[in-house]
Amino acid sequence: MGATNIHYKAPMSKFKHASDAFNALREEELYNYGDDPYSGTIATCTYAGQVKAPRTNEQYDDLLDRIGKRECVVYEKDGYYNFVGWAAC
Repeated sequence: MGATNIHYKAPMSKFKHASDAFNALREEELYNYGDDPYSGTIATCTYAGQVKAPRTNEQYDDLLDRIGKRECVVYEKDGYYNFVGWAAC
């Protein structure tokens, strides 16, 4: 058992709130992979809120370092909700 970093995108035009997009992505992965608690998908994560969008790869890596296992945060960029975090696998 371990963790893998994840990055999912959802168009802001389709979802009114980031939490709605998170729930839709989670439901999709539950449908695709079942309720395996170690599927390595967003379905194993808890939504932990919004953060500032990283501008560089270094800032992105720093963001991942600050996120706990099984947590997922969101930032808005280029018309998308970007969900990043650590999924159980």
